[in-house]
Amino acid sequence: MVEGLDPEIARLLEETEKDISKIENGRSHFKSDKFFQKVLEGGNEYAAKLAEQLDKALNAPVKDDRTLFKQKVIPTYWNFVEGIVRNITQVLPREKLLCLRYGMVDINLLTPHQQEIFRSIPWEKREEAWPFYYMDEWLREIATGRIKPSMVDEIVQKKVKHQDAIQNKLINKQDARAAEINILKKHAYDREIIEKSLLSEVNILLQHQPLPQYDNAPDAYTKAQKDTMAQIIEDIRKLKYIDDLIQTSLKELRNIDLQIHDLQSRIGTAQQSVDGKVVMDEFNSLKQMIKMCAGPRGNHFPILISDYCPNNINYIATRENVIKEIEEIEKRDAGVFVRRFKNQDNRIVPYIILVPSYGERGICWEPFDVRQRATSRGRLAIPLYPRSIRMAILYALGDLRWQVAKEYASYRWMEEGITGRYYDYFTENKLRGNIKEEFIKDYIKWITDEWEGRQKLHKDVRMIFWRYIPFPQWKKDELRYRGYYYEDLYKRDMRRAMSDGY
Repeated sequence: MVEGLDPEIARLLEETEKDISKIENGRSHFKSDKFFQKVLEGGNEYAAKLAEQLDKALNAPVKDDRTLFKQKVIPTYWNFVEGIVRNITQVLPREKLLCLRYGMVDINLLTPHQQEIFRSIPWEKREEAWPFYYMDEWLREIATGRIKPSMVDEIVQKKVKHQDAIQNKLINKQDARAAEINILKKHAYDREIIEKSLLSEVNILLQHQPLPQYDNAPDAYTKAQKDTMAQIIEDIRKLKYIDDLIQTSLKELRNIDLQIHDLQSRIGTAQQSVDGKVVMDEFNSLKQMIKMCAGPRGNHFPILISDYCPNNINYIATRENVIKEIEEIEKRDAGVFVRRFKNQDNRIVPYIILVPSYGERGICWEPFDVRQRATSRGRLAIPLYPRSIRMAILYALGDLRWQVAKEYASYRWMEEGITGRYYDYFTENKLRGNIKEEFIKDYIKWITDEWEGRQKLHKDVRMIFWRYIPFPQWKKDELRYRGYYYEDLYKRDMRRAMSDGY
């Protein structure tokens, strides 16, 4: 501590120096001139081949040759990365983790400005409420058994071998616990609203007008106060009912906690390592996700290089940027993560895997676990380097919307709910192509153009979305003055409300 300084100022200076030291230590892996060698060090038999092919792909004098060599790099790279994935539970050099997370094979393939961008991205997960993971984090969660492997119905391969039955039960119980806590919070919120109302009503009862003719003695209760007494009795009845629901929820949570404790004791730990094949199957699923994000005509080159890397952090789908975008989208589509469980609406945010891809679109890999559809999280993949982060996320959320509705409707998906209504529109207008793709495109227009009052949708689609993916009421109040169609939809809402809803 420096002499003569105020002790509090000296303490703050000392803490600042420690923080700077931590930052510099965290950045040390970017300063190495041997970044590429550290990525390849201890790799499998594809390491030398990757170095040779990458050199040709980037330095061949003829453009056509560079394109050809880039195509050859792709399978070699993934075969090399497989060796890193097999050791994901070990303590790996940061350079190898950067390779998994960002596709960063050599830091010198980026400009100094681009390197600074990646230095500024927080390495550790800060927002615990958001289950968003980079590729290295996701594979570690799978490898340690904290998250179940993804289903692989979308690709032709043998079904993923899941963890043992006890581990699966543990994860299902943990999901059920999270859902029950949401229910408990909803009951507590309802109780708080009634309690505030009750407090206001009691204050009304305490107000008595003095009677001057009787030496300012307080007057009797007025008719309004007697009506308030009736409301107080009704509120107390409601509070008792809600308290019964809270007691039931607490009892259920205690029961779940006991079951979780029992399952944890039976497997020794909730983070038990799983079969190595499960991790490799998950890695293969991630590769499929990356291909789907890029699309058949997209850029499938897996290595991060300056030509393809954004020069602004706002154009990279970092965890922080994705959270910010989703918060904005939820203001427009508040029900995108909502599912009903025990007659309660629960917000269940899906897992989002931020994959190292130049893809243009996000995808929904699973809408939810079919064996735990009420409480389990879906799984979305978002490319790290899209042309537009918001468009990539909207594509994934439109995909999620469609798949959740379709799974809930089951074999009646062409008849019920939003999928049934959209199918009617699709067939009546004799449209061709992939119905889900068209739905997603219309969903994006709904959240972007129609939100701003730009009428880009077919009137039938606008009517479907107005009802099944409604904007908040304040936006509806605003849109009603933006055109005939919005005014008509607004009046339909009023008529439904007068006839007891939908």
